[in-house]
Amino acid sequence: MRRYILVLICGTIFAIAALVSGASQAGAGLLDGRIFEGRIGPAEAPDLKDRLHFAEGHFWSGLCTECGFHPGAYSARKTDSGIAFDGVLTSESRGRFDYEGLVRPDGSITVTIAWSRSRWYWKARRQLALVGNSAPAGSHLSLKALRDRMAVRDPGSNPQCARF
Repeated sequence: MRRYILVLICGTIFAIAALVSGASQAGAGLLDGRIFEGRIGPAEAPDLKDRLHFAEGHFWSGLCTECGFHPGAYSARKTDSGIAFDGVLTSESRGRFDYEGLVRPDGSITVTIAWSRSRWYWKARRQLALVGNSAPAGSHLSLKALRDRMAVRDPGSNPQCARF
């Protein structure tokens, strides 16, 4: 009888742990393997070509990684309008981008991006946007390969990065 109760308790604990783990991973990776091409820039008129990548539960912007923003984890959920997602890209020297986006069933994507950068004596905030469409299937760099490439890049050498 004791063994039965012990097995029942252990089984219940494992089942609860699996449910909690699954709930925390809900939507993670929902957009993995997708690439979107479009324009990023001021919310009123995005003007710079960019590609938004989703892989391994993370997302990144090609232009933003050039400027020192690291890939970030994202969460996604299916809605009546498409797939909604959010995530954060951070840079030690250039601040953070808070992304909130929607991928529609037709493959179009609209993203609002809140950029903030703080110093001890000031804080800058700007609203940016990315608009685009699903790109043809392509190969992604692995997160490790992307991070290795970023480690040897100087964001100060790209004139477009001066905007951030």
